[in-house]
Amino acid sequence: MTLSNLSLPDQLQISMKRINRDLERIVTTDPDVASRSIVRKSVLELIRSGGKRLRPIMVIVGSRFGTKPESTNVYQLAAVCEFIHAASLVHDDILDQADTRRGQPSLHKITDVKTAVQIGNYMMNRVLELLSARTKDRDRNIEELASLTTTQLCLGEYQQMDNRYNFDLTLEQYWEKTRNKTAVLMATSLHLGARAGEANESVAKQLYEFGDQLGMAFQVRDDVLDLQQSAETLGKPAGADLRNGQVTLPVLLAMEDPAIESHLRKLHEGAPDHLFDEAITLIRDSDAIERALEVSHTFMQRAWDITEQLSAYPAHRDLQTLWHYFEKRTY
Repeated sequence: MTLSNLSLPDQLQISMKRINRDLERIVTTDPDVASRSIVRKSVLELIRSGGKRLRPIMVIVGSRFGTKPESTNVYQLAAVCEFIHAASLVHDDILDQADTRRGQPSLHKITDVKTAVQIGNYMMNRVLELLSARTKDRDRNIEELASLTTTQLCLGEYQQMDNRYNFDLTLEQYWEKTRNKTAVLMATSLHLGARAGEANESVAKQLYEFGDQLGMAFQVRDDVLDLQQSAETLGKPAGADLRNGQVTLPVLLAMEDPAIESHLRKLHEGAPDHLFDEAITLIRDSDAIERALEVSHTFMQRAWDITEQLSAYPAHRDLQTLWHYFEKRTY
């Protein structure tokens, strides 16, 4: 088997078992959560439902640029970053009214909306509790970064919710929402890993920028895939973002055609399915998908440039492995 045929963790020689074990320990070691409670059961099921674990992988890769890579502390921080991401998905599915996640019922469909909101809130606050308990004075930046990350994630979700069916959304507003909702956690994951591994501060900042560019490209591709691929492949309805009122980059670019813009402005919550079906077809048949992918490629090129700036570090090859994974990503 060639290196390119291996999974991303195998290519990077990162233990998924260790990440998953530390993830589960975040809830199983909480003395305030009963072993048979709906909170513990739901969080464990959420963790065990799968996922690519990109953010914890980024934490570990970031640590390899320092003098103390892959310590116990690094792996625990990796689990924390994934826990934050998992919590954000709970809230994301509620706001998007998404009935499925990874081909399975979303948490709020298994329980109910109120219960799912509280479980998501517990997960966010559990992370901050752990960091506050463990952080030393000299590492206060880790706690501050974690707080900033959770705040920006919530802000991104609010910006998305507040702009449902807003076809007057500007590109600047789209980029701000995208950075808050997706890129900031990827960037912070690399940055936290670098700091935990005691990397040079300038290197940590470059890794943050790499994660930011990768995260922006990742979200643009997600926006494209939502319109391109089938429900079976996505694990959710095709075009679900548009059906839920999300105005993404391909939509904004397609609206430069007056005929498509006119059709899109007919969409609203409760509009008949055929109007959404027609809108998705119009976007697919336009050049908006191709142009959005070109924008994603620009972000990816900026990220690649950063890997070359860090070529003096052996771990820059791990950054390039991450880069190739994202570049080849179709789902």
